[in-house]
Amino acid sequence: MSDQKLPVDAVGPAILFNGPIWIDCSTLQEAGMQWYRLPPDRAQRASIRLIGGPLYHAAEIAGLDCRPEAAEECRAAG
Repeated sequence: MSDQKLPVDAVGPAILFNGPIWIDCSTLQEAGMQWYRLPPDRAQRASIRLIGGPLYHAAEIAGLDCRPEAAEECRAAG
């Protein structure tokens, strides 16, 4: 897996899907922090959906860059 982070525009709420459990989060960054707290076997099967946006699978979550600077980069790129 690459060490390169994927910049995302993480504005708005997100949902962490962990099997039958859905965790509502106020931001994608919060959902990512919740994902890191999962046991490894559950994290491998979890996903995060940015409301009104994309679904990120476990393999993508570790590579997300949710910093405000990353969001600006996304908006500038277009």
